[in-house]
Amino acid sequence: MSVYDIDDVLPDEMIAELPAGTNVLITGPPMVGKRELAFKLLAVGHEEGEGVLCVTTSASASTMLDEFERQVPTLDRDRVAIVDCSGSDSQQTIREIATERVSSPGDLTGISIGTAKLLQRFSRQNISEVRHGLVSISTLIQYLDLQTVFKFLHIYTSRIEDTGGLGVFTLDSVSHDPKTTNTVTSEFDCVVELRETEDGREVRVKGLPGASRSWHAID
Repeated sequence: MSVYDIDDVLPDEMIAELPAGTNVLITGPPMVGKRELAFKLLAVGHEEGEGVLCVTTSASASTMLDEFERQVPTLDRDRVAIVDCSGSDSQQTIREIATERVSSPGDLTGISIGTAKLLQRFSRQNISEVRHGLVSISTLIQYLDLQTVFKFLHIYTSRIEDTGGLGVFTLDSVSHDPKTTNTVTSEFDCVVELRETEDGREVRVKGLPGASRSWHAID
């Protein structure tokens, strides 16, 4: 695959596809819809046979699965895999999908091993087009120093690029100082910014050649 379809996720006048190997960062203040947009970008290609591999740093795997099934009512659970870092002892055990559990968002080695195992599982299923999600980077930064998180992101995004995947990550832009935000942003091919205005939510894309950098209304 040379491109990933994201048609109908963003406004029509923006972009409809992303090249394989692209890593996208969604930023914005709390409650502006970053998580919702991330799930839409991850799920939109599922009916075309793609896989989804998502790292959750706070919500449980069962919560993530519910989110995906809201996006894709006909979800094929064999093509969904989750690395669960929430560390909740009360979370339900999911048997229907591939799940790797990590003790906390601070265990980056565990996350790396978990994502590698699940990617290998997709490979054994002959699923070569995989959308990767990490929700959210901000939680990692709460547990670890910026340099450590940056090194992890560099390794993870490089793996996505090398395997021809699509990466979708989120960051709470107001929770971090400008230096932290700029450092994290520099690791990504493009940034999708969200904001709330008096007229509703707006979105713009930065970093993609040929893509409009103007703000557009988004539902």
